[in-house]
Amino acid sequence: MNNKNNRRLRGYFGFSKKFPTQRGTVYAIGESKKRKKAELRNKIFAAVLIFVAVILALIVFFFCRNLSRKPIPQEPEQNKNTAVSAENIGQIKALFIDNADLDSDLNLEKVLDKAKNGGFNSVMLDFKDADGTVLFPSETYASVVENKNQITQSLLEQIKAKGFTVVARVCCFCDSVAPQRTGAYVYADKELSEPWFDAPSALGGKVWLNPTDSRAQKYLLSLIGEAASFGADCIYLQGVEFPVSKENPPVFTEDDASLSRNFILLDFVEKAVQNAGKCPVILGFAFEGIDGDSEKWGGTLFDSAAAGCSPEIPVSDNYAKYAGDMWILLNERAKNNFSTLKCVPTLKDLPENEEFYRQLNENGAQSYIIIP
Repeated sequence: MNNKNNRRLRGYFGFSKKFPTQRGTVYAIGESKKRKKAELRNKIFAAVLIFVAVILALIVFFFCRNLSRKPIPQEPEQNKNTAVSAENIGQIKALFIDNADLDSDLNLEKVLDKAKNGGFNSVMLDFKDADGTVLFPSETYASVVENKNQITQSLLEQIKAKGFTVVARVCCFCDSVAPQRTGAYVYADKELSEPWFDAPSALGGKVWLNPTDSRAQKYLLSLIGEAASFGADCIYLQGVEFPVSKENPPVFTEDDASLSRNFILLDFVEKAVQNAGKCPVILGFAFEGIDGDSEKWGGTLFDSAAAGCSPEIPVSDNYAKYAGDMWILLNERAKNNFSTLKCVPTLKDLPENEEFYRQLNENGAQSYIIIP
């Protein structure tokens, strides 16, 4: 019997055309080359697609990382007002502006532009001048006649809108107005009956507030608290000293021999800091106050409860370099203080030297207060 089947057999199934071998997946004999090319093309496309996906993923990753590190947008620098504190008081660069120069918006713009171009971040205004006149609205000092140079809230707002902090200068015991209001005189006799004058009346001699009198201290401390509440960012105390005269020695108490002048002044500064609240205090004094004087201060005021001290650096040859050297020296010394954190020296302006402010920075002076 012939069991031979002469029919031509087809492939088992469609998927059987491609099957695994020891050399990998191959096509059956006679499989079209077109199918091989299509599969190769698909592999290349898949590889390219994966490569592009990886690149896009990396781009998104780095974009998101950079975005997360990007600082939050701030207001323009000219409209930014940084609060002054005891910690950053060593960054102050203040230019004194005479209140008389603020009588119009045009003059205000000019002086503020000058300060900005000079690299200043603060301006100093007289809130109480050396004559004793209070130049801002005060309940403690209710002036009968409004002073044309009086500081207003709108003026402070204009200054701060330009990015400046306001340093309020308060002249303390060198005051010829308050003794008549408070009765806290310095006397010319031990009987405490005759007011003392720092010069003959014909030469414009003035009376002083008595640093030992509680009425004088209460008056000044009230003004300091009001200045801080009114909007000052920093208080600069000037004239924290006892008046001195060899020709006509002043009398303060019934027994000046037992008077502890340094303790009285340092105690006053501590109270001033308390009254100023969050508004930091800078204590200004003459250059010799660094080491002290037995009559004016009874010692040194270099270290006090104030956040900063500000000795006035006298003008000298190559003033910018001298001021820079003194800044470094005094701030190194301030590091050993128990309370004062920084030294922000007071310097005299040199209008004839247009490069003075730039030279100060180049010579290491990182903070200062410029006065006329």
